[in-house]
Amino acid sequence: MEKEGELLKFKGFYFQSSVVDYDILEKLEDFEIRDNDIFVISYPKSGTVWILQILCLIHFEGYRNKTDTRPLNLRAPFLEYNVSHVDLEKTPSPRIIGSHLPYYLVPRGLKNKKAKIIYMCRNPKDVMNSFFHFSNMLKVFQPTNTMEEFMKKFLEGKGNFLEF
Repeated sequence: MEKEGELLKFKGFYFQSSVVDYDILEKLEDFEIRDNDIFVISYPKSGTVWILQILCLIHFEGYRNKTDTRPLNLRAPFLEYNVSHVDLEKTPSPRIIGSHLPYYLVPRGLKNKKAKIIYMCRNPKDVMNSFFHFSNMLKVFQPTNTMEEFMKKFLEGKGNFLEF
């Protein structure tokens, strides 16, 4: 792992260091996958949260009938950006887990178990446009003055989570 500003480069992939859990990254390869896990994997701004929300409506009756009022990040946490510190090992099945990991970084068991994987993709131009506006809207992101400046970082692979 090497740090470049607020970005963390781990095995060739950039993460936002202030919200990623280093221990999770180190243990990703051996994360225990259950056969009934459901993973939603995508590049950011590709519709991940929409699909996670739909899956929660399908799978969790308590959420549908409004007796479960937990926020989405507790019902369907992200694997590598588990900002709410959900203990995925103790989470009952079926687990719904989001991720923005590239294929080569996903847990080994995800490649050979029966877990379900929903892979989201979206036109890269739309992703970049959405991410540009999203990152300029939130104060935690370092704003980018122009689309050209943002596109340069995006094409360098640093568009995933820009410096905060």
